[in-house]
Amino acid sequence: MMLNTAVIALALFAGAVSGGANDAQGTRGSFDPRGESAHVHGQVTEAYVLGTAHLAQVEGFEPAALSGLLDRLESLAPDVITIEALGPETIFLMQAYDARYDGAVGFFASAALEGVRLAGEETGLDMPQALVAVDEALAGWPDTAAAPRRRHLAALFAASGDIFSSLVQWLHLEPAERAAGDGVTAELAALLERVSASRNENVQIAVALAVRLGHERVYPADDHTASHLMGRVAGPMTAALETAEFASIFDHPIFTATDMNADDWQSPEAMLAYFRRLNAPEHGHMDVEGQWRVMIDRAWPEHAGRVRMAEWDTRNLRMTAHIREASADAVGGRVLVLVGAAHKPWLDAYLDMMTDMRSGDMLAVLE
Repeated sequence: MMLNTAVIALALFAGAVSGGANDAQGTRGSFDPRGESAHVHGQVTEAYVLGTAHLAQVEGFEPAALSGLLDRLESLAPDVITIEALGPETIFLMQAYDARYDGAVGFFASAALEGVRLAGEETGLDMPQALVAVDEALAGWPDTAAAPRRRHLAALFAASGDIFSSLVQWLHLEPAERAAGDGVTAELAALLERVSASRNENVQIAVALAVRLGHERVYPADDHTASHLMGRVAGPMTAALETAEFASIFDHPIFTATDMNADDWQSPEAMLAYFRRLNAPEHGHMDVEGQWRVMIDRAWPEHAGRVRMAEWDTRNLRMTAHIREASADAVGGRVLVLVGAAHKPWLDAYLDMMTDMRSGDMLAVLE
């Protein structure tokens, strides 16, 4: 959608008057965007951050054990669901600067890139063109969509680089309708079936919940565009962690605690209890202390810890920006943020700073 002249003029006006506004505000103390929520017309938008383990890496995990968790999340009824996956624009940028990122995009978005190749060849659209086509399709989306239309949107999502939203469309189809056609090739259909069978939490929690709720998509919100920073200090950090002084970091309970066994991953009740522990404030504080404070409270060779902290902060801030952008589709509603548990303390804090948003109590949802 093209920006019209009124929107551009408003943006320029805001920039022109900001100096005077800041001078006036300075007499009343420092500006805090959180204070503006009191002036919101209507309801503030609530962001509920659900910290998770990366389930595909958990031996013995059974997706059926998520039924209790999914029931709780369905009762929350979020309007938008964001996931820890790279979005189309981030994938496109990292491809363009692939030499800087040393091929990292292929590691973090392999299925998405395969979808881009397969759907792009069939639709004739590159990633930016497909993303525009997705926006146009959703703008005119009917309350009830026929199978050919859903297959076509699945192809557009795949061509844009959003394989998980493509899967949402695919799973909205009846099993007999999940076949090649309308932009979906047999190869793309096979890819979607493989992704659907993945134990990844983006599939087993976010996509499953989106289908339950009748959503048309999920919103990828991850970011790795600061990952090049770690290339500077990977050597010194690795060498330091092999010494006794730094190896003791791994004695912290965040690395040594094992409060689950294989049976827990197969029981809905135990799985829900695990998610409660993982999303408790106490766990967040312990994770920050064990994984991140150690990056700044001691002298690392070549400032490796501080550089790692810069990469982590940047990633969380850019993820927050992506979530904030997605929240525009849930004004006054609820956003569910599905993310690795280590991110939760940071995203809770950052999202609570947004002008017309607040962080919701995820633990209360899980009780």
